[in-house]
Amino acid sequence: MRTAAVVFLAHGYEQSSMDQIALEAGVARRTVYNQFGSKKALFDATMAQMWERMPLDAITADTTSSTPPEEVLYSIGRTIANFWAPPEAVAFMRLVMWESSKFPELGESFLDNGRDPARRRVTEYVRRLGGDAGFRIDDPDLATAQFIDVILGQVLLGRLVASSNSAVDDERRDYVVREAVALFLARYRVPS
Repeated sequence: MRTAAVVFLAHGYEQSSMDQIALEAGVARRTVYNQFGSKKALFDATMAQMWERMPLDAITADTTSSTPPEEVLYSIGRTIANFWAPPEAVAFMRLVMWESSKFPELGESFLDNGRDPARRRVTEYVRRLGGDAGFRIDDPDLATAQFIDVILGQVLLGRLVASSNSAVDDERRDYVVREAVALFLARYRVPS
């Protein structure tokens, strides 16, 4: 599947072919078709492999313990920022955005298989946090989106539209996540 990712990123979904992927992988065309059945199935498998790097367990590891919210939010934020830091993640997001206008099912699959499960886990935590006397969160979905989008705005968005695929360094990711946590706490923590 690594070869498929390289081909998809180099040529786009529409211009890539199963034959080309088989040739570059050094396997028979029949092997690729037997394993995946279609280009869409291969693309979905490639996307699923990318999303496997998003450690959903890390997002919720501390959410059921007595760990302070600022530490849990920091851990969640770093997981998200680290996932989107590599140039390959940005390139794949660009590919999905570009091809989704012609193939809407690619965008839907991207959301269904990756973003939405991660966001649901964060929202579950934010909802529980909203039930705590120390927080007032009337709209957990919006609060989650605000928290995540502050991070993605700095770690991902600018790189999507820029010509550079360079990674975001660790120091910058740390700063962005700490600021996102501070904003979240300033907005939703009830003053004592």
